[in-house]
Amino acid sequence: MPNSSSQHWLPRLAHCVLHSRTAAVCAVGALSLMIGTLFVLVRFPQPGAHDEFSYLLAADTFLEGRLANPPHPFWQHFETIHVIQQPTYASKYQPGQGLLLALGTLLGGFPAAGAVIGTALATAAVCWMLGGWLPNRWALVGGLFVALNQSIVLNWTLSYWGGSLPLLGGALMFGAMPRLLRSPRARDAILLAGGAIVLAATRPYEGFLVGIVISIALAWQLFVEQRFPWRTTLQKIVLPATLVLAVGLAGLATYNNATTGSPFTLPYSVHEATYGYSPLFLWQSTPEEPAYRHEALREYQTGWGIQDYEQQRTLSGFFRAKVAGLRNLGSFYLGGPLAISLLAIPWTLKNRHLRFVWITLAVFLLAELAVPWMYPHYYAPIAPLLFLIVVEGLRYLRASMHQYPKMRCVVPILLVWQVALLGLLLGEYVGWQADGTRWERARVVAQLKATPEKDLVMVRYGSDHDPNAEWVYNRADIDAADIVWAREMSPQDDRRLVGFFGDRKVWLLEADAPEPAVVPYDDSNR
Repeated sequence: MPNSSSQHWLPRLAHCVLHSRTAAVCAVGALSLMIGTLFVLVRFPQPGAHDEFSYLLAADTFLEGRLANPPHPFWQHFETIHVIQQPTYASKYQPGQGLLLALGTLLGGFPAAGAVIGTALATAAVCWMLGGWLPNRWALVGGLFVALNQSIVLNWTLSYWGGSLPLLGGALMFGAMPRLLRSPRARDAILLAGGAIVLAATRPYEGFLVGIVISIALAWQLFVEQRFPWRTTLQKIVLPATLVLAVGLAGLATYNNATTGSPFTLPYSVHEATYGYSPLFLWQSTPEEPAYRHEALREYQTGWGIQDYEQQRTLSGFFRAKVAGLRNLGSFYLGGPLAISLLAIPWTLKNRHLRFVWITLAVFLLAELAVPWMYPHYYAPIAPLLFLIVVEGLRYLRASMHQYPKMRCVVPILLVWQVALLGLLLGEYVGWQADGTRWERARVVAQLKATPEKDLVMVRYGSDHDPNAEWVYNRADIDAADIVWAREMSPQDDRRLVGFFGDRKVWLLEADAPEPAVVPYDDSNR
């Protein structure tokens, strides 16, 4: 006969999770980790977007023990989107996502493990952040909604795109702030500064916006209102935060110096100066068109890459684009279940405890409206505050239904709804047809790896090439890679490249063929 302790472990666990913030944070993170692992086991994610390959290059570089790679002698053949070739061969992005994917490779054997871990950490951080503003059970509710968010699972856990780390950084900063204003502790100051470094290493512009707003709010409370004695503020908040910021910024400066030759120049800046054509802000004008060596790069930068900017040059186009962008953001972060919380917006606007939240959201949104693109991961640093608004709205709706006892189960209903949607996504994910460039490329890679030789693939694009269907991405150590992908150039340039890789089997890939496949390469099939 089982004893009582083993018989009642589940209620005890539930009681612990409901009443212990640490247990709630761990439970939410573990749930996210299990969900991500399940999806990855069902179908291993393949990279396809330009950003994904760029982040994977960064991860591979770090795993090689370098911050950047020396430029290849034939780098012109390897030019591609979101990668710099001079003065070093590196990703154009900040190192955060690359480090996460490298960590996943070390811990789990493949970069996708890093994406799963990143989402789990971000989800746990949001739960912890909500615990600084709300009672524990409501922080748990918010964390569960994030863990079950199908958009986050599909776009951040099952890809190499990034998004989880900015969410993590924002959650750390917005979670540490109210705790510091209640009780100054070095631990919370370290978490605040750590969140700022995470944002600087992933989304510098958005991190700057968040950092400015929080810095102003903290400075007012700590130095103008003098919430605590000066000595306490300096010792327990300013000093530890400054030390962490100094170390983190020094690390980022070291990375910049290794990739660009200057601690103050980001690889993103080098990339835009070399290849960029679309302005980063709507008030800017287009620069002189760079001298592109490859038509596919020119089509991407001067065609697809500038569409959003061109659309928003008129007032009507601006409003259409921003309304569509806001609708997409709402669908991504809220979806059907959480949209019901918007009914409580009038109440949350009147709640003085949420005044800072609404002001921060407004400032962030206004600053982001100047950016042509409205991708969900751009808004990830501010998403924790959106989840806070959602949970506060649900609290109000539940409290307002005291006359309708059956309606007080609205939160469990929404959670079940969220679980059902995630289950439907899993079913669709199992049955998805593996088509598109990412799966075609994976098929060709598997075919080439099945042979003992090392390979050089000369990629040829047609006149109607889609610039988002890119094939030319390489490992950090190009010469040591099993497969090298190169763009065709002139016959003379191609012969020199083939001669350099004389020990490899050389293939031609007609990338825009109905069914791309490799065939033996020689001068006669140019």
